[in-house]
Amino acid sequence: MIDKPEPEDARTPRFLIMDNTPLSLLGTIEALDWLFEPGCDVMITDMVIAEAIREPGESRDQRRNARAYVAGWLKSNRERITVLATVEGQRYEREMRLWERAGKPDDLRPDWSDRGERSVFSAVQDLKAALAQTEEIVVIMDDRDGRDAVRAVRADIALMGTRTFIRWMAEDFGIESAATAWQVIRMATADTADEGEEEDPVYIRRQ
Repeated sequence: MIDKPEPEDARTPRFLIMDNTPLSLLGTIEALDWLFEPGCDVMITDMVIAEAIREPGESRDQRRNARAYVAGWLKSNRERITVLATVEGQRYEREMRLWERAGKPDDLRPDWSDRGERSVFSAVQDLKAALAQTEEIVVIMDDRDGRDAVRAVRADIALMGTRTFIRWMAEDFGIESAATAWQVIRMATADTADEGEEEDPVYIRRQ
């Protein structure tokens, strides 16, 4: 079972938010519906969506089938998810429009490095104000620098990587296919998927 805080310190998930990597990895096995299993509000930032469905570039891992699945899932579940507008996403959209008007020169292509993680961090900062005393935010994030940033937020947060989220689905929600899902993802990503940290999930509490 996923390790949880002591009963008197337990929290109920209120929001579930993730960066691009979990969205993409779950997309490779067409398992994004698992995000609804905890029964809380599923939140996705505009920047994470942009990262998940964009063309990666000729030298990048294409995974077109996974991106098509993610795009279709986002469209078919638009009434079940909340898309969060962020400063990072708005800035990126503005830069992309200017780049396209300039004729898409390679040397001026907007950089998207760490933008999804930064948008999630700012969203968590905003969402924490809506938490009741017994509620928490579930953050699914694999990026190590992004996790360090989230750890600094003073709010009730359960921070976990994609692998731990999948284990949560298998052990606490009884999804049989989740038991072997990580092995399938490793094969689909040529063993490049992050195995996660030893301390996972991480529970962050108000001080």
